[in-house]
Amino acid sequence: MKKICYPTWIDSIPVNCGLFRQTQILAREQLKTNGIPKKSFEAWRLTNSALLTEFLKHPLYSNNKKLQLKNIPDSRKSSVKLSFNIEGRFEASIGNGIERLNEQEIKLYLSENSTSSNKTYDFNKTINEASNNNLIGFRVKGKEKQSLEIAILASLNELIPTRIIIIVEEGSNIDILQIIEGSNSVSHSHIIEIHVGDSATVKHGIVSIGKDSSKLLASILVRQKKHSNYSLSCIQKGWSMSRFEKEIVQLYGNAKTTLQGLQIAKQKQELATHSLVKFNGPNGYLEQIQKSILDDESHSIFQGMIEVPKIAQKTEASQLSKNLLLSSKAKVDTSPQLKIIADDVKCNHGATISQLSNEEIFYLQSRGINTKQANELLINAFCNDIIKNIPIEVNQSACQTHLAKLTEK
Repeated sequence: MKKICYPTWIDSIPVNCGLFRQTQILAREQLKTNGIPKKSFEAWRLTNSALLTEFLKHPLYSNNKKLQLKNIPDSRKSSVKLSFNIEGRFEASIGNGIERLNEQEIKLYLSENSTSSNKTYDFNKTINEASNNNLIGFRVKGKEKQSLEIAILASLNELIPTRIIIIVEEGSNIDILQIIEGSNSVSHSHIIEIHVGDSATVKHGIVSIGKDSSKLLASILVRQKKHSNYSLSCIQKGWSMSRFEKEIVQLYGNAKTTLQGLQIAKQKQELATHSLVKFNGPNGYLEQIQKSILDDESHSIFQGMIEVPKIAQKTEASQLSKNLLLSSKAKVDTSPQLKIIADDVKCNHGATISQLSNEEIFYLQSRGINTKQANELLINAFCNDIIKNIPIEVNQSACQTHLAKLTEK
């Protein structure tokens, strides 16, 4: 790795004197030592390094003041909406089934899970830890189904670091909707960590829509215990550069994971998804599908790894990458992979790259539908099985507004 041209916003940030002091110091040292990943680093080999350098040129949000959250009541009693970048008071308890973690709980979590102390250099997480003085944590408990919407709003010419941890206790059930907006030249650095307890269920949706030269680096870290069920539907559109890193670990096996992703890119946008699913016990289940729609000179990247060690017997896992090209100049790099040591498993993976079907377009035209409408119908059908799994019941009107933008030209 080459040395980073260390941005002034890093050197100018006072070292946090609270919970994040040690984590922040370690992260900054890692950045100074390792810098921006080079092409020789496999995980970043396909990334446009010029776009990555631009990500680090912005000043830090509001001189690194702590981000505020505002509790916005929803029509559903069990639903809570939280917005970053909105000034407002935030109470420690936000509902019967969702509580905010206190300082001691966050401190204990940080001591056990600091990414900067790990031997492997993780650029996404290190950037966030180096610049972020605020971690928002929640605990979900009880048998009643809960709903949580988190909106991370757009800003101008700033780098906005956000980090969330959600602990879902045994037997609990929650829908989580995240909406991430980008406009002009904003850069977002975001981490969300979800710990899914025994027999707990989490339905997680992320709708991330950028604009112009906005950029996003996001990490999704999930730890599942026995008999838990975690599903994720993640959508990316409109960012000049967007990179989602997903790491899901079934800690003891006997859990179910469903991952769905959709990238919609045009012009010279670069949208990337890197996923790692580990099975650390038997009888695990995974169904993963990643889709992309590419126009103009856009670039889609998908790298997916499934690890099945010897202890993970009876694992069932499938991974599929499907890509739809609307332009001959668009580019797809897709690499679904399996690393299997266990000998009693059912695992498969595959990838397809295609264009709109002339036969399907002709069929629709024969039913009185013009060419433009036929194309739109086929594109919508390609997207629909991902979009329909977003938990829009959390806040249907707001989510539908964002989803309506997905297939706009």
